[in-house]
Amino acid sequence: MNIIRKLLAGAAILGMALAGAAAVTGTASASTVPVVYGSAAALPWHGYVTPGSFYFGQGGAPYFTSLHWTSWNGTSAQATGKLWGQKPGCSPSYLCAYSSRYVQVTLTTVHLRNGIRYYAHMAVKFYYGGKWHVVTGWLGSRGYWMFPLVYPYL
Repeated sequence: MNIIRKLLAGAAILGMALAGAAAVTGTASASTVPVVYGSAAALPWHGYVTPGSFYFGQGGAPYFTSLHWTSWNGTSAQATGKLWGQKPGCSPSYLCAYSSRYVQVTLTTVHLRNGIRYYAHMAVKFYYGGKWHVVTGWLGSRGYWMFPLVYPYL
């Protein structure tokens, strides 16, 4: 009888220790990994971790697909994928074809909004016209990404 009590007590202690470790791990990862806002269907203030695609607007706006994230941590995130865009001057947009090119995406500058950490700076590197180009953008106060005009490169 004494052995059964010791086994049950040991199992209970082990179970509590494992449950506590799992709770600490989940909390730590949730509080340390920032999100990226506005990536799916250009929704502002909707956070994602390692999205597979990223949309910046509607009707003719560039977008990313096939994103493969090589890192995502408390200070930065990096991915490669495809950048899709239309040729400048093509109108109306719904009749214009998209073309793709290789892209590298880097997220940095972690900010805090309503207790949620998020990346506020994005650098986009792509190859066009025989050379590499880097375009940087910031997440605006309304939850949308703001970039300089990039159409000459698409």
